[in-house]
Amino acid sequence: MPDSYSNFQELQLNELEGQDYQIRVKGIGHSVLIIAPHGGKIEPFTSQIAQWIAGEEFAWYSFEGIKEEGKDNRLLHITSHKYDEPTLLQALKQAKVVLTIHGLKDSSEEFLMIGGLDSELGQKLERTLQQSSFKIKSCEQKYRGIRATNICNRGCTGKGVQLEISYALRKRIIEDTECRNRFVDSIRSLLLAQISPRN
Repeated sequence: MPDSYSNFQELQLNELEGQDYQIRVKGIGHSVLIIAPHGGKIEPFTSQIAQWIAGEEFAWYSFEGIKEEGKDNRLLHITSHKYDEPTLLQALKQAKVVLTIHGLKDSSEEFLMIGGLDSELGQKLERTLQQSSFKIKSCEQKYRGIRATNICNRGCTGKGVQLEISYALRKRIIEDTECRNRFVDSIRSLLLAQISPRN
């Protein structure tokens, strides 16, 4: 389904903050930024997952659909290479490492795909998550996240990583504490060990 809005300004003119959507941020200014651009009810559970990965150590941003039951929160989806919400753009200026969390619609299979221009970090994440027993699928063309304007690539290094997580895996991460800890700790440990000491 094509986006209803081509940029944030269009969305802002037609949707009401606090009623249709909300923006939550923490620790903006840190060199590691975890983003859920389609959080809340747009791509369910992505906000929570991003927040868990960020923990107390990293910055975190979430744009969340909060429309009431019966209204379509997918209308609030702005594709990643057109996403230009000002608070996030400002935060990206100071971010050396950017990780975006997205939700695939697939409902039955537990897997994820890794995209973005930071192929080195992406490969490390792939190895780490596979070692933690998570299934990684090859990135389909539309999920590769290789446009320079994709928000995962708009930090100060010009490259980042995006995780596309199937609905079944997101649901399990939310409901299964062991799975959640294994997933979140794998990513956090890599970020803390490989990145934080250099920042």
